[in-house]
Amino acid sequence: MNASQRRNDSEAGRTRSSVGTFHHRILDHFHHPRNAGIAEDFNHSFLEQDNPWLIRIRFTLRVADNRIEDVKFQTQSCVTTTACCSALTEMVQGQPVERAMAVTPEQLSAYLGTIPQEKMHCARLAVATLRRSLGQQESAASNTNPQEGPNP
Repeated sequence: MNASQRRNDSEAGRTRSSVGTFHHRILDHFHHPRNAGIAEDFNHSFLEQDNPWLIRIRFTLRVADNRIEDVKFQTQSCVTTTACCSALTEMVQGQPVERAMAVTPEQLSAYLGTIPQEKMHCARLAVATLRRSLGQQESAASNTNPQEGPNP
């Protein structure tokens, strides 16, 4: 990498690593994930594990009066997917369900300072998993073993 590439990356807020070039917000969410874990008394949940990238994502949410009171995630994935899940929880925490369902992968990318095109499948998978989680109402009986899911 030459000095010009380092300067251009720095000005764009990106950092080069052995796994590629990432915006500093992506690395921050990866190194310091927000809302990781299992939401207490969750009533919505979905585990995504059937995808070509072998990514596992689980969102657990507590929804009341059509508003997201708490949202957490667990994942076994790459840097970008972990960052996407973390950022997505920040974006929807406290929001009405309709607003959370309307978040797009492009909005998530913008929130993170631009996800490289070759990693946009991570944003699409995170958004799709959140939407499926909101569509899966959990009964009190199904909450008895909240430890199921990815072991990050």
